[in-house]
Amino acid sequence: MKQHLLAGACLVAVLCSARAACAQTVPAQVPKVDMPPTGTLPNRAVAVPPVTQNDLMKRAGEQWVTYHGDYSGQRYAYVDQITRKNVADLRRAWSSETNPPQHPVGRRGPPAFQNVKLPPVGPGRTSSSSSLDGLGGVRSSPLYQAGLLFYTIGQNAFAIDARTGKQVWHYIGNSTGGISNRGLGISGDTLFMMANGGLTAIDAKTGVEKWRKHLAGGSVVPYAPIIVRDHVYINSGSSRGTTRAWLESRNVRTGEREWIWYSVPNPGERGAETWPSVATMVKGGGSPWQPLTYDPELNLLFFGTGNPDPIKDGADRPGDNLYTSTIVALDADSGQLKWHFQMVPHDDHDYDGTQTTVLFSKRVAGKERKLLAQVSRSGFLFVLDRVTGENLVSQKIFPEVNWTDHNRPNGTPEPTLAKSPQAGGVLLFPSSEGVTNWPSPSYSPQTGLIYVNTVKSRGVFYPKGREYIIGSFRNSLRALDPLTGKVAWVHEYLEPYGINARYPGVLSTAGGVIFTGDVSGNFVAFDAMSGEILWHDELPSYSVSNAPISYVLDGKQHIVVGSGDQLFAYTLP
Repeated sequence: MKQHLLAGACLVAVLCSARAACAQTVPAQVPKVDMPPTGTLPNRAVAVPPVTQNDLMKRAGEQWVTYHGDYSGQRYAYVDQITRKNVADLRRAWSSETNPPQHPVGRRGPPAFQNVKLPPVGPGRTSSSSSLDGLGGVRSSPLYQAGLLFYTIGQNAFAIDARTGKQVWHYIGNSTGGISNRGLGISGDTLFMMANGGLTAIDAKTGVEKWRKHLAGGSVVPYAPIIVRDHVYINSGSSRGTTRAWLESRNVRTGEREWIWYSVPNPGERGAETWPSVATMVKGGGSPWQPLTYDPELNLLFFGTGNPDPIKDGADRPGDNLYTSTIVALDADSGQLKWHFQMVPHDDHDYDGTQTTVLFSKRVAGKERKLLAQVSRSGFLFVLDRVTGENLVSQKIFPEVNWTDHNRPNGTPEPTLAKSPQAGGVLLFPSSEGVTNWPSPSYSPQTGLIYVNTVKSRGVFYPKGREYIIGSFRNSLRALDPLTGKVAWVHEYLEPYGINARYPGVLSTAGGVIFTGDVSGNFVAFDAMSGEILWHDELPSYSVSNAPISYVLDGKQHIVVGSGDQLFAYTLP
């Protein structure tokens, strides 16, 4: 494993006030000014062609205007300039040069990094550990539009030049929440960000805030908003056993709420019978905290919901606890529930179902079917008919999975009662961290395989939500056949690196190449058919911290990935 230098070895930290720090980090050609409590550092306006619904409907590859590149969640780039044969020639084109991400003025950051002034990011500088530990690093998936890249770090949003990586503007919110902010949505010339206690609209041309709408009654989930026509979809997280979580639609122009759907039903509604009392329902949780996927032909939204509350403690909430740990399909215009499939009934191990719902079509028994797949935190691959919700596959992807030993007739795994938390502890595979988590998998229509980074860990579960996580933490990139759950190939990484090894997401391309990160801080290209390593680049930062994207600029395919608080772009000579 390569040595990771401490931030102190590569940075000169100067303690000062937050206002002074921001004033000293503006570009030299711009006059120094005081930074407002929220808004932007001194910026320059740029032309941004409006993103239309037609743009959002296009396949990913040449453009990247939504979290997964398009509505399908496949993270597949329909561009084949970079191939198995020439990927070895891939070279780094630039690394981003921006002002360091900041905690807002007047707000306290993590004690170790509060009011630390960092030099501007430049070529060869190792990213600061403060961005990783304090602000979450680049957890977002950048958006690409007309020569610009937009992305987030914590409550910061950046626009950079996609040719050079240089900063165009920098927005700083006024809340310290959401350190692992997953990114932005875009419609017209407006960016949407979960920040400042709710939904914030930002001018894509200038980085100036247009408006914000507070999200009352729950905690803000910093995932990337998804836009369909005039709707922007956002969600709320439960505050650890204090409320029900929900997903809602808001108007892209005004930010006003259009409809709301709760993860836990109201008394008297379908699903309420799976809870013991109204008192447990109103605090039931179920946060749907991943970006949605969408089928325009069906006009359906798809997503998974989170664990029920109290977390890892089901003693006082007997029953299946719908609609927690469940994949649901909602009408995109009304929010009406069309179907659901529960992956973990009565979840008392935090095996929430919020991993990416991937949409694809395949021929099954001689008939072309619209399908949905999820590689789940619980150690299962689930495949459903996305028209009806019918289960086609419920398959363990690791034989060690032991929280269930059989499936119900509808395909839902039946939890084993003896594996519930016990006073003496009960050992389960996986731990509550799961075999995978929020980092995105990828599906290649070319190979018909799903690619996902996984990790092995076990948890000893005790009553009242206590857990001790142990295990080998052996990490691997797996290629799965979605119709059988069988492993087509697997690349076992040479050393364990804890649960953080799941964080690199995956990109597949029409050139037959898979891009992701390994556990030693390398950006790696694999052969999509065989799993052979074709190329790698050692990053000067901690590790790959997001899922790569692809876009075409000036006729050339670019691959961009996040590491630490920087983006790195690659293209062929």
